[in-house]
Amino acid sequence: MILTRIRRVIILGILLLPACATVQENDTDWPAQLPPHGYFLRSYQGDAINAGLQPLAQYLLWVKRFYRGWELYPSGWENVTRDLLLRVKQPELADEIEEKMGRLGLVISAEWAKNNRTRLINSRHVSIWGNALLKSLEQGETLQILERVAADVDDLLHHRISADVITASRFYAEDDIFIDIN
Repeated sequence: MILTRIRRVIILGILLLPACATVQENDTDWPAQLPPHGYFLRSYQGDAINAGLQPLAQYLLWVKRFYRGWELYPSGWENVTRDLLLRVKQPELADEIEEKMGRLGLVISAEWAKNNRTRLINSRHVSIWGNALLKSLEQGETLQILERVAADVDDLLHHRISADVITASRFYAEDDIFIDIN
């Protein structure tokens, strides 16, 4: 009888073990508007060096800040995407921009949220890309700039270019990026 109970406990434990591994993926504090929490959890777990330097909670906080913004940089990826979409008049173009911004945001945020010592994408890059994307609307070349930003991201992550190559003038002359409000 005792052996039967022990077997049941062992079998139950074996059956429930996979569920324990996924409990962390169901973060009840994760905003529903953001990409799935599990994507970022897997990204975090896939970089052992960063995970050794940065707690998961801190990584996820930076992911949220990337999308939502925060006190020091209030315009997050959600705002940039929304601003782009509000200015586009053609529904097909808006759909394509939204889809590309979504994919790009996943890749950028997963890297940008890492510890400063390990990440390959920094805040300067994100600011330059966001400004270039907003400027691209005036120039009628949003899809082209999205492709160039995606190429930069891929090149940075695969060490084909150095971080200092990404400058505002890479996309537009610096005088063109800053709009005079006076």
